[in-house]
Amino acid sequence: MATSFVTAVSLSLLLVAGSVHAAEPARVIHPDDLPAVTVSEGVQLKELTGRVAPAGARSSQGSVALFQLAAGKASAWSHNKVGEESFFILEGHGEVWVDGAPHAVGPGDYILVQPQSVRSIRASRGEPLKFYAITTPAWSQDDDVLVPAPAGAPK
Repeated sequence: MATSFVTAVSLSLLLVAGSVHAAEPARVIHPDDLPAVTVSEGVQLKELTGRVAPAGARSSQGSVALFQLAAGKASAWSHNKVGEESFFILEGHGEVWVDGAPHAVGPGDYILVQPQSVRSIRASRGEPLKFYAITTPAWSQDDDVLVPAPAGAPK
């Protein structure tokens, strides 16, 4: 199966696992200090580290983005050509769809998605969903392939 679920994973472990190498030996990044990027209606992200992160936090080795999905909203259906992606759920409940199969998620859940696996993450109708997305190597637009929703999956 292309998806693994693990609970109670600390964010520090995720950052180490993501092999993030900033220009400085260490840097504290506060998400509240970063601009939000609206990806689509009800879907926002803040890039903490990665190819398009703030100066001093750019990396091609790994990326970390803080996502916020409004209640009932979902990310686009896509897959990475080579990047492995992980989601660490901070707040809210929802579903992660991977290769046409839904998986319920909530605070503390960690989801590992292998390259080529088609996925989308959706917030429950009654509450927003907040999570970190960690990609190795760092997310790039060239690696992210948008696709139609699989048969039987929500659009």
